[in-house]
Amino acid sequence: LADQLLAVVVAKEQPEMEKKRADLVLESAASQAQLKEIETKILSLLSSSSGNILDDEELINTLGNAKVASQRIEERVAVQEKTQAEISETRKFYMPVAFRSSAQFFVVADLASIEPTYQYSLEWFVGIYLAAIDHAEKGRGEARLKNLNNEFTFRLYNNVCRSLFEKD
Repeated sequence: LADQLLAVVVAKEQPEMEKKRADLVLESAASQAQLKEIETKILSLLSSSSGNILDDEELINTLGNAKVASQRIEERVAVQEKTQAEISETRKFYMPVAFRSSAQFFVVADLASIEPTYQYSLEWFVGIYLAAIDHAEKGRGEARLKNLNNEFTFRLYNNVCRSLFEKD
């Protein structure tokens, strides 16, 4: 849950970083698929080759193309690693908000042990989380994290209090 909430807060706070992360995943998968395709073609040509493999022009051309493609992929991987480090730093910054919010969800979920009607859905919880992100006072650095935590805690408290029975 903390990871899901982390993705939500990063997507809302820094949508360009979350888009970079999604693009990175797609690009990485495409690179791996391309390498697998090249490997399969080379193995197929090697297994069907008869006689001296140095005389097989198609195999030699495929190996040359594979070398060029793998160099391009290595260059992309280097860029991907740099981007991944940026994304990790951004996600690490918002981690305390996600962990605290996740813990609060489980506290609210445990209210059902007091009274069975006190059941709250994850969708309801995420709705409050999104509203808190949108309405939290702007700030930089640690001040923003504090504002996010305070706004979410306040909104969650108000919503839970509205749903409690008077006897409890």
